[in-house]
Amino acid sequence: MTGPDRIVPLYSSSSGNATLIKSRGTYILVDCGMSCKMMSKALIESGVYPEDISAIFLTHRHSDHIGGVPVFSRKYHTPIYGTRATLAVLDGLSSPVTEISESDIIQIENGPEVRAFPTPHDVAGSVCYRIINPESGSSIAVMTDLGRVNDGMKGFARASDVILLESNYDPNMLKNGPYPWPLKQRISGGNGHISNPESAETAEFFINNGTKKFILGHLSPHNNTPALAKETFINYLTGRGFTEGVDYEVRIAKKDCPTEGFVI
Repeated sequence: MTGPDRIVPLYSSSSGNATLIKSRGTYILVDCGMSCKMMSKALIESGVYPEDISAIFLTHRHSDHIGGVPVFSRKYHTPIYGTRATLAVLDGLSSPVTEISESDIIQIENGPEVRAFPTPHDVAGSVCYRIINPESGSSIAVMTDLGRVNDGMKGFARASDVILLESNYDPNMLKNGPYPWPLKQRISGGNGHISNPESAETAEFFINNGTKKFILGHLSPHNNTPALAKETFINYLTGRGFTEGVDYEVRIAKKDCPTEGFVI
């Protein structure tokens, strides 16, 4: 487990989410939302054995983020971290379980520091994470299911080397799409997800504060497309004077297989 730090989104959508992060020679997962079989397959494709995972950090209790945890726990006994509200819905675990607060700082032995921060998503105990290598100072933030982005969240992830940033929906696709009105309101009402324009505006703050690498994640398969998310992101930032490939890099997390991430 030597070599540089890196981030690899394994799965990223409403069907299931999991992100592999290596920091200070230690592998962790943020979320485990696909079946144990699918998680193991994606990890091996990314050059990591499931047994190598030192910890799983859960963002919140929705099934697309925790669905694979019970079986993965029983098979690999990986330590699990989550808030009380998240852990409360998990049964049949065979792993060490650590309850964290919504603004906690966890030091993994011989590994990275993991910081949590609350997000205004529509479920109790929802958090985002920043993973910090205490030796190099490099850091990676995972910020999805945000609801909306406030100043505290911006400050929390400020100057991260890489940010996996939610870009869930295109406003016009959501407005004119097949979802019932209450669901559309849930998604866009400030406690669900953030849109492509909101993601781009948020990225402007981070670029101005030192972040150069972005992965857009948790794209809706019904209310967004990878091309549209990237186009909106680049067009907005171009209009603000930033040049892709010079001032920043952006990639799109794939729904059903590992994505080329970033090495830092």
